[in-house]
Amino acid sequence: MIQLLEILGKDYESLKDVIIRTDFDSETLESFSKAGINAPVNDGKFNGDLYFFTFKIERYKIEFLRNKICQIDFIGDKNKTLEIIDYLRTIKDFEFKFISKQQVEETEWEIMDDNTEEESFTEFKRKRFEFDPSSQFDANNIDKYSFMAFRSDDVNIIIKEEFTENRPFFVFEIYKSPNIEDFN
Repeated sequence: MIQLLEILGKDYESLKDVIIRTDFDSETLESFSKAGINAPVNDGKFNGDLYFFTFKIERYKIEFLRNKICQIDFIGDKNKTLEIIDYLRTIKDFEFKFISKQQVEETEWEIMDDNTEEESFTEFKRKRFEFDPSSQFDANNIDKYSFMAFRSDDVNIIIKEEFTENRPFFVFEIYKSPNIEDFN
């Protein structure tokens, strides 16, 4: 059993026994090794079952940054998503916020001023959302939210609804709060 939060942020070298690389075949990796090249990890999967707390994760994607697991994304249906949200809301370390789809639609784009006078500079636009802590979360209608987020000192969890032609599903993006050392 592999616990998601325990391996998040860990270096590939320390997790070689639980990660199977899928970015290169063994011959290519051996060729790199013989040439003295330490090929960065781009893709992989776990050789055991992945769990997020007590929830078994069937479909996931591992994101690497400088050979560290920086993010794991997984999907869930509405029922599983509700179970996970209910569970996370009981953990005092997590701050919970949510923004409705209506709020996203009604919020105006804000042009970011770069303080340059270059005519060919591209403008950047963003939307800034204010979370109202007094607003009540409607667990019976999670599909009305553009995103839901949990944040602790170490971990960020973003939950968004996505669609295929057949049905909606929810994507969980779980990543460690970045440290400056992660980028050195």
